Amino acid sequence: MNKKDVKEENHDKQYQKYLFYKVYTIDFDTALRTLRVLSRYRKNDVRYCLLRDIVITYCRPFSKNKGSNFHNSLRSKKFVPQIFLPFHTELMAVRNQLFAHTDLTYYRPQVVNWSTPGQIRFPMAFKGYDYAKLNARVSEIKKLVNSVAQKLQNEIDQMEKIYAQNNFSKGDGKLYLS
Repeated sequence: MNKKDVKEENHDKQYQKYLFYKVYTIDFDTALRTLRVLSRYRKNDVRYCLLRDIVITYCRPFSKNKGSNFHNSLRSKKFVPQIFLPFHTELMAVRNQLFAHTDLTYYRPQVVNWSTPGQIRFPMAFKGYDYAKLNARVSEIKKLVNSVAQKLQNEIDQMEKIYAQNNFSKGDGKLYLS
């Protein structure tokens, strides 16, 4: 690969990173909008569904996301304020093990044989999730999402400032250095 190819590949990666960041703002905006919807509901069955959606949507940018030639995800240490890092880590674990996936390591199911000669029965017990605890932390979720969204926007603003200073132009929908 010659220098020009390396430069173009680096530009492509930087441009894709920029695009990922722009799309991630939609995820955070969606989480914040859903938090506003949540404030209108009192019944827990509805609130718990909305909370699950908020967690999945908030965590999406931190998961492995596919670009055209590389994967991207936000780095927690860069975008999540230190004070929120334990809560962010908890939300990521719940999202990855329970809400977006079915991990036995989370559920830890136990099956017992309660069969009798006339009936076969194998009930199962498993670890559930305490939505009430999450529901009690809505204001903390809102602060976390707002904080991360602001840090991300600051990063986008810096990238766009560089694009503007270096006279980037829109050719075929991409930003190119003129």
